[in-house]
Amino acid sequence: MSVASDTGAAAIAADQPLLPDAVADADPDNPAPPTRAYTRYVLLLIFLVTVFNTCDRTILSVMVDDIRLDLALSDRQMGFVMGLAFAVTYFLAGIPLARLADAWSRPKVVSLALFSWSLMTALGGLAQNFTQLALTRLGVGLGEAGASPPNQAMIAEYVAPERRARAMSLLTVGAIAGLAVGTVYGGWASAQWGWRFALISVGLPGVLLALLFVLTVRDYRQRDTEPGGDSLWRQLRQLAAIRPFVYLTLATCLISIPSMGRALWEPTFLRRVYGMGAAEAGGWYFVTSALPTVVGALLFGYLLDRLAQRDQRWYVWLPALSCLLLVPLTVGFYLYPVAPMLFGIMPQAFVLSIAASLVGACWSPAAMSLAVQLVPGHSRSVAAATWSMIASLVGTGLGPLLIGDLNARLAPVHGDEAVRYSLLVISAAPLLAALAYWQAGRQMSAYQ
Repeated sequence: MSVASDTGAAAIAADQPLLPDAVADADPDNPAPPTRAYTRYVLLLIFLVTVFNTCDRTILSVMVDDIRLDLALSDRQMGFVMGLAFAVTYFLAGIPLARLADAWSRPKVVSLALFSWSLMTALGGLAQNFTQLALTRLGVGLGEAGASPPNQAMIAEYVAPERRARAMSLLTVGAIAGLAVGTVYGGWASAQWGWRFALISVGLPGVLLALLFVLTVRDYRQRDTEPGGDSLWRQLRQLAAIRPFVYLTLATCLISIPSMGRALWEPTFLRRVYGMGAAEAGGWYFVTSALPTVVGALLFGYLLDRLAQRDQRWYVWLPALSCLLLVPLTVGFYLYPVAPMLFGIMPQAFVLSIAASLVGACWSPAAMSLAVQLVPGHSRSVAAATWSMIASLVGTGLGPLLIGDLNARLAPVHGDEAVRYSLLVISAAPLLAALAYWQAGRQMSAYQ
């Protein structure tokens, strides 16, 4: 993890100043610009926080059947635990915590958030029934709501606009690294020592990282991003008046449904349809989904920075194109026969999964970059929280729950194959997301 993050951070910090010239010439009343070395360090810690964020959120995905059998739960209940239980508190707490971060201290809010969700993840390993497990996931959602928006705002302060998409891609890479840790390590640990140990062992290290973060990360802010006096409702009304932001949020909602549905149910798809164990499913999910998504995020982050220098609308045009390509790739993957092998190494269908993961990585760095560029500096955490919280409520809340409900309805007819058709149903959502991205591009001429 640290090697990837050091490489990404170094790429961002190399060759040219991290901060605009205006910041370098700031008057003595402003904080001194951070050094390149310190900026790399901050990016590394933000990367690690994001790893824990996604790992603790998604680790249940590879242990669905283990937890379901141990606690006597249904697929519908597991869909609720992985999705809506997390998303409700994540949505309700996100904007208030972002507002607190903008007005108080972004590093302190991130540290408190990391401490709380890590503790709740570990407590999940002690759950004895559905209610207790659901309550711990409510707590995880509450804590994780305080991390991503302030992190995005801090990156926007530390990194110059022309390099910001690449910096934001570190969040995507961190998220996928966390997903990989959750699925690979979670599957292995669950197979070796049980799902309870897996949850406890990924939760407790986050407490130590929270202490390191709060003690060493400085809340650097540029002159135009000092905490503002606008009320929360005034800020939200201002965001609602920015039409590209509205369509960006809508597009993110639509693409999040299949994205989070796939992230949380595809390991179960591999176990039930391909007959894999937990460790094997986690390993193949890393190879066919997590790893290519990392490559795609870095590639699209670099490409977006280059294209956006010519026209800012590439921040929505490129995700729109990727959505159009994503649909046939995912549909093909879920419908492809299980048996045919590629050179005796892996099922042929996995080639389509790898391609879909590469293409599907485009939207996240684009959305994170554009969301903070359309608004004043003092509202960046609130802007990032608004689009990500709404998208999470729809994507994380409805995606896994919808698949779990469809599984329960289709299982009497299709048995273990039900998860294949449940995933297939939500695979058309990127077509609607492409329309929303296209409309956002039409509205962006006033923001060039």
